[in-house]
Amino acid sequence: MNQTAKTYIDLFRSVKIASASTVDSAGHPQSRIINIMIANDEGMVIVTSRGKPFWKQLMDTGEIALSAMCPDCQSLKFTGKIRRLEEHKKWVDAVFEQNPGMNEVYPGESRYALDAFLIYEGTGEWFDLLHYPISRERFAYGGAVLEDVGFRIEESCIGCNRCAEVCPQKCIVPGAPYQITWKHCLQCGLCAENCPAGAITRLHP
Repeated sequence: MNQTAKTYIDLFRSVKIASASTVDSAGHPQSRIINIMIANDEGMVIVTSRGKPFWKQLMDTGEIALSAMCPDCQSLKFTGKIRRLEEHKKWVDAVFEQNPGMNEVYPGESRYALDAFLIYEGTGEWFDLLHYPISRERFAYGGAVLEDVGFRIEESCIGCNRCAEVCPQKCIVPGAPYQITWKHCLQCGLCAENCPAGAITRLHP
């Protein structure tokens, strides 16, 4: 795991509380609040009991999306792949060692109703809304590849400056074509909506 990814995985762990989203068997989105129990060089570890719909959704899809809010109005989001860890009791014990408050919820041997899952691959983004201009940084680990997102100004740009005028973060600079400074872009789409040449395209996804 590179240092950028490690920084934000550790931040997920320090924030601890995150919203975790999955898809159920009917294709409907489901969300709940979870704790990031362990962060290491392999990814993030969470637990859930085998009786919960969350457990079944993780087992069925092998996918998860996370979002969290840091103390200074900075958000974290992540989309990735997840698998149940073998050596079941070893990992549950490790979680309880690092998170002793879990003993109040699952006292004694009842802890082994839980399974530990490793979020072993994926991509994420840190987004700072507190400072002007806003800033964002993306990260990936486990072999996941970062794809271009947001908006791009194409060669058909006519240099009219309309996109720069409407940009709330003033992150578009003149050129041939004009350029969007991605790390400060809100991805609001006002530039694309106001481009008379239709030269601004939305990127994946």
